[in-house]
Amino acid sequence: MKEKERLIIEAAMKLFARKGVSSTSIQDITNACGIPKGSFYFYFKSKDELLIKLLEQFFNHLKEKTKQIETVYDDPKKRFMKQLSVQLKEILEHKEIFITQMHENLKEHNQKIEALLQDIRSDFFHFFTTNLKKIYGRAIDKYIVDANIIIQGIFFSFIQFLVLENGVRVDEEKLAKYILQTTDDLIKGMLAKQEDPIIPADTLNKILDHPQPPDHPLDILKKIKDISRPILHDEQLTISIEVLEAEIMAEQPRIPVIKGMLANLYEYPELRYFVNQMADYFQIK
Repeated sequence: MKEKERLIIEAAMKLFARKGVSSTSIQDITNACGIPKGSFYFYFKSKDELLIKLLEQFFNHLKEKTKQIETVYDDPKKRFMKQLSVQLKEILEHKEIFITQMHENLKEHNQKIEALLQDIRSDFFHFFTTNLKKIYGRAIDKYIVDANIIIQGIFFSFIQFLVLENGVRVDEEKLAKYILQTTDDLIKGMLAKQEDPIIPADTLNKILDHPQPPDHPLDILKKIKDISRPILHDEQLTISIEVLEAEIMAEQPRIPVIKGMLANLYEYPELRYFVNQMADYFQIK
């Protein structure tokens, strides 16, 4: 990663946590970095793309850290406890990420961000499910969703409290051990009572297998540009694509302008499929 890109990500992370994503402008970010606004677009097409990169980078790092422990411990309980400890440490060291997610509904920004958050949610369900089954075996199958919800609730509630209460510090390994002991008590109680689960186990399949969203408009625009390459000598086509791209990359795209440019592009039969995709994305009729 280049130095300026790293500076932009770090500045954005702090500003998003303090002001919220919607209230943070690209100018705010570049001012915090001490770089010209134009430099931002060399690394990111938009604020949403920066937010996606920020989230992807952190959660990929978290997954890699968690995965490294898999081959270190043979005992599944010790392995799970160490993985929880590492996750707690990483999240608390990068609490701006958690504050950003906590204070703002990121799903409202675009469908790629919504899909990424669904992937992260699925990854956590998969992580907890895998470990619970390795520790407790087939006996836990019936209660796997209930157990997931309760244990993740404990895990993330502690994180939320520790993130918001700056003066409170805990030993991550001690907390991970406590969560594992609580999990033990919970599972033993479930298996002893043998009551019907609150959430059926087959619900997990829906959580782990969610539909993918449509392409982002910049991806659709790239396809339009590729198809248009042989006819880019047409001035109306060239201008329409340039204006459309500028609007998509704007912090607040103007829907009437996008609608007008799509109407221009619709005149070209070979582009109509992608024009309709773009119109659907922006809910233009």
